[in-house]
Amino acid sequence: MKSNTILYGLLSLFILVSLSSCRKSYSAGDWDILPEKETPNPVDSGSNAPTKTLKVMSVNMRLSTIPDFATMITYIKEYNPDLLFLRQIDSATTRVEKVNRPQVMADSLGMEVFFKKNFDYQTGGFGNAVLSKFPIKEKVAQILRREDGNTAELRSAVMIRVEVEKGHDVYFAGTELDPSVVNNRNLQVIDLLNMTEKITEPVILVGNFNEQESANGQVLSYLKGSFTFACLGAGCPMNSPKASPTGIYDYITFKGAGGKLALSNYLAFPKSANTFLPMTASFKLKIEQ
Repeated sequence: MKSNTILYGLLSLFILVSLSSCRKSYSAGDWDILPEKETPNPVDSGSNAPTKTLKVMSVNMRLSTIPDFATMITYIKEYNPDLLFLRQIDSATTRVEKVNRPQVMADSLGMEVFFKKNFDYQTGGFGNAVLSKFPIKEKVAQILRREDGNTAELRSAVMIRVEVEKGHDVYFAGTELDPSVVNNRNLQVIDLLNMTEKITEPVILVGNFNEQESANGQVLSYLKGSFTFACLGAGCPMNSPKASPTGIYDYITFKGAGGKLALSNYLAFPKSANTFLPMTASFKLKIEQ
């Protein structure tokens, strides 16, 4: 009888674990249930499988003067990214002389662009943009949630699907989460996970999550359950303040889809026209024949 009791107990435990592992969506507050993360398998550089290099850059575009915009374009050209995220960028506002900055940036770099306005401002808008040297096949944007009744600045997530090689797509997404209201960030990271959970191709997610690893916060903990960080914790490159960085405000994360995507390097770019250094990474995408 005792052995049967033990057997039934083990069977119940197995069923409970199996049900938990089938979880496919996320709800705010479920911080004790982290999404399963596929262990990334690096692309085997010793194999004969061809790979494609992807250069990624995440940039804060909140600039105080008109000339700073031209300077930032020069710096970005120097790095020459394939995929570029611009957070906090003006489009056609009077303070930037009604210039459509996302489109000007794209034209200057020879890239395609997708801009999402977080909110109307002056004669234009303020928001986030993703740019690509590869053809954009799909565009996705979402205004991220806030607590009911909260009037904090609206935030968005923008995402594109690009065709790197024929038959090989990658999703590239960027965001900036609420810097001051923790409960807003908690809701917003859930939005990010639900936005990306069903994607089967490789995903690169970048931006300012407004949380430091040392804070042991919920946002990074939850993201770690689904994405791999290019670097996280002591010894990682920092990007602000520019002169002597003490924090990370532009993370680069990815999901490799069965080892198709592998990180090659991750660095802070040493030049910037504002107080944040851009963060950069290079990836190798396995191109299966």
